[in-house]
Amino acid sequence: MKFGVCVGTDIEKMKLIKEIGYDYAEGHCQEIARKDKEYLDAMKATGLPMVAANCFIGLRIVGEEKNEAEVKAYLEKLFENASYLGLEYLVFGSSGARRISDGMSLEEGRAQIVDFLKNDVAPLAEKYNITVAIEPLRPEECNAINTVADGVEVAKAVNSPYVKVLADVAHMYVQNEGMESLLEYKGWVVHAHTSNPDPDEMPDCKRIYPAAGDKFSQASFVEPLKAIGVEHCSIEANVIDFESDARNAYEVLKELR
Repeated sequence: MKFGVCVGTDIEKMKLIKEIGYDYAEGHCQEIARKDKEYLDAMKATGLPMVAANCFIGLRIVGEEKNEAEVKAYLEKLFENASYLGLEYLVFGSSGARRISDGMSLEEGRAQIVDFLKNDVAPLAEKYNITVAIEPLRPEECNAINTVADGVEVAKAVNSPYVKVLADVAHMYVQNEGMESLLEYKGWVVHAHTSNPDPDEMPDCKRIYPAAGDKFSQASFVEPLKAIGVEHCSIEANVIDFESDARNAYEVLKELR
């Protein structure tokens, strides 16, 4: 297992996590789409691979608010820049983009999400050889695709080898999805986000970086991922002190490689 950290497009953070010993960085899709080649070259010059990026799209892709031309132009730029950076995965969480509109049924909303992934996304993913991983989000964040099972159902409906699923430990934990349930999704779950999903220090299910002594066992999440062939897992969490958080988490995660 290789471990990385979600750092957006912050070059200094990329340099730091490389020095700590992390294997790769995870970026931010919308920021990557806005960067020019000079900035992308500076990111590449850190020598740390950027394997994935999250926050796939900020534009609405469900309902009458969807602007087809705007969405298409954004996706073209995103995939072009992501390919230039050498990314393997783009993470489709994007709660606001895919929220099902008031008055629309779950079935109709999901059908529009499937249509977006099948017709707008999959052809570009194939063209650039980048996998898009659907991220299930807890209901407090989005009313569509809340569990890993939901994500797999949508991915199956899209029926593309370039559209798969991400497992995020915090969303799974809040919804009482057993970590062992990941064993059912070999070939579907291809990327992961980890954190301490149940910290004493922060209420309301906020997630922080893993550290020694946590009640939650990272092994309970990482071992099932490894068993189904997932090769990359990124920390995505609230930051208290980035350098300290990243160093402490690395000491925990490096033992699980």
